Amino acid sequence: MKRNRSQAMVCRDGKLLLVEHRMKGRDFFNLPGGGIEENETPEEAALRELNEEAGVSGRIVRPLAIEYKPDLESRIFTFLVEIPDDAVPHKGIDPELSESEQTIIGVAWRTLEEIAERDRAYLFGAGLMRVPMFHDEVLKWPDDAISYPE
Repeated sequence: MKRNRSQAMVCRDGKLLLVEHRMKGRDFFNLPGGGIEENETPEEAALRELNEEAGVSGRIVRPLAIEYKPDLESRIFTFLVEIPDDAVPHKGIDPELSESEQTIIGVAWRTLEEIAERDRAYLFGAGLMRVPMFHDEVLKWPDDAISYPE
């Protein structure tokens, strides 16, 4: 099995905290997250990645999803994470990459409507429907409002 990943879903005022990446000329948003290190729990990894990528500390509220990726032979663990009300996320770094290889270009709070369809599809696998503040909103969408990228 390859390296498992862990990520944090942070919600505030009807918005999600997302990390913006630029890779191969393409910009996209992800939840703060990354690889689980040896002897690290998925929970510890989610909190570490949140701090590295968005510069804030948090606490695990509860697990949201474990998604198996057969093509990668790995699992992605997602946790609902709470940060202090006065915490101000800011662009962090990926410590595994050199300065010239950094892919993180920013962090942002986004409503579901502000998130591109391909990124919303990714959030479904991460357990978005298990977050009460988004559940009712998602159920109001038309059946064709979401499709999974190939």
